[in-house]
Amino acid sequence: MKKIYNINALFFLFFLTGCSSIEYLWHVSVEQVDLLNDRVSIEEAFEEYDFSADEKKKLEMVSEIKTFALEKLKMNIDKDIYSTYVHLYRPYVSYLLRVSPAYELKAYIWDFPIVGSMPYKGYFDKEMAKEAAESFPKEEYDIYIRGVTAYSTLGWFEDPIYSSMLSYSESDFAVTIFHELAHTVLFFEDHVDFNERFAEFVGRKAAIAFYLEKKDGSEIVTTMQKEWEDELLFSAFMVREYNALSNWYKTNRGKISREMKQKRLAEIQNRFLEEVQPKLQTTNYNHFAKIKLNNARLLSYRSYNYSMDEFEKLFSSPIVNKDIKLFIDYCAQFEKEEDPEKAVSLAIQNLNY
Repeated sequence: MKKIYNINALFFLFFLTGCSSIEYLWHVSVEQVDLLNDRVSIEEAFEEYDFSADEKKKLEMVSEIKTFALEKLKMNIDKDIYSTYVHLYRPYVSYLLRVSPAYELKAYIWDFPIVGSMPYKGYFDKEMAKEAAESFPKEEYDIYIRGVTAYSTLGWFEDPIYSSMLSYSESDFAVTIFHELAHTVLFFEDHVDFNERFAEFVGRKAAIAFYLEKKDGSEIVTTMQKEWEDELLFSAFMVREYNALSNWYKTNRGKISREMKQKRLAEIQNRFLEEVQPKLQTTNYNHFAKIKLNNARLLSYRSYNYSMDEFEKLFSSPIVNKDIKLFIDYCAQFEKEEDPEKAVSLAIQNLNY
């Protein structure tokens, strides 16, 4: 029987987050309830919607991915998660607003007691995100708004598959499912960047392991391994450039003009073209040279693409031995650390790796 959620109960839940804007509270509450109540089983979705062969294959994979996560990877996931589907009639399920000072690599932080401090704020309506962005003076802040195809409620609700997720390639769809499952297994409060990198690492490694067991998965695995090598290459580039730019802002505080900043950001993209792109085996990061770069967007890259080699070192260490379950369990010891990123680095040093 379909579970119907009541707006009053969910409004109370979001009220606990301490958001100051009643309008924002109402917005996220109403929209989240609508999404929950729009869910249908995947079997019903096949009857109700006209999916392409590629989309149908992805939806049929979900049960297989969950079984693999439960039985092979021993991930402690909710058996009912991703058992339903929501058709959105729009390209994204939500939009994230990121804000940073114009001359400092520092995220504007919103505080939510349930999930902790967040370097972004989510909206189900793009216009509301744009209106919120306008409250930050352009001469003082950099703004980045991006569409989101999937998100996790961290086990509060039984998350559905959103139609926006079907826009991914088959392998990226698998990575996304494993990524979101990882969020439900282990979550580091107040450490969004670490959470995203942890989930992205687990998502990629789990998806590769998943396809290694499939008879027709060898070609996909070859591509995914190349993508992972590109990820490590881009991550190393981002660490170097992020730290250099951060130091440049600090050293030249109060002396930087808008023109100087734009020239400095252009230099980052030029170095990418000259030093990184020729070494890439896939096209995943070709867009980096063309985007309109600013501090807020760089912080988004930091959330997902920073120091991934640290996780790779830990994963390949004798104590983990490339076992995804052991990797998750080992990272769990850092859940209460003030800085889990530093804790992982120290752990790697202690492992003499």
